[in-house]
Amino acid sequence: MNNLNDTLPSMMHRATENLEPVTTDLLDRTVQQGLRLRRRRTAVLSVSGAGAVLATAGLVAGGIQLLGSPSEASVAGTPVPIVAPKAATKPTTKPAVVTPQQTLATLRRLISGQGRTLTKPTARGSEKDGFLAASYVVDDGNGTSFIEVLVAGGGMQAPCGTGAAASGCTTNPDGSTMYSATGEPEYADGRQDREGIVANRVELQLPDGRYIGLTNYNGPAEKGTVHTRPEPVFTTAQLVTMARSKAWKFPAYTAPKPSGFKVKTK
Repeated sequence: MNNLNDTLPSMMHRATENLEPVTTDLLDRTVQQGLRLRRRRTAVLSVSGAGAVLATAGLVAGGIQLLGSPSEASVAGTPVPIVAPKAATKPTTKPAVVTPQQTLATLRRLISGQGRTLTKPTARGSEKDGFLAASYVVDDGNGTSFIEVLVAGGGMQAPCGTGAAASGCTTNPDGSTMYSATGEPEYADGRQDREGIVANRVELQLPDGRYIGLTNYNGPAEKGTVHTRPEPVFTTAQLVTMARSKAWKFPAYTAPKPSGFKVKTK
């Protein structure tokens, strides 16, 4: 066998002796073809990469849709403590305290009218005393007339007594009792002739013990003065209407009997 190192050159020479050398055009075409193949591979890789990115985004979006928003997902993974609602509490505020000034204001509203002048307002009493009292001097152009009111939460002597049917006393269907008097003399002696003070009076006691009394005189005061008009400015019927008004506010019953106010009953 011949030595391969000796025979190989001659064999290669015979195999290529009829081939033409590589031209420039062939080289250019080869280079262009290589560039095209490279760009094609780059494009394929880019498309594949973009597809992978889109696929990953799709998976993330799907996960968000299943779990809700990111904040919801985090909340869903964390147990939320359940807070029991607080039990409703009853109001602890106490009823408003009624003042003598409120009683005075109520009296003013009830006795005000066209042509009437109200002067010398007074107010006294308290919740502690168990009564409230107020008064005005009314002048309608025909002389002055003193009017006063007393309201109590209880502890007053019934004006007519339980079940009484005496003169001037009535028992109403609601169980309340009322005493009324017209032109009642202030004195039982000679002073009555000298001063001539008379009064229209109404006393109403409700079934629960609350009391309201209204007295109107034909002069500027109850005593120590001479009458200025023949009759009080308000009739007994008008006083009854005032006594039945829902505007009055009564104090709580805290005393057995109000003091400083004379209540006349028959």
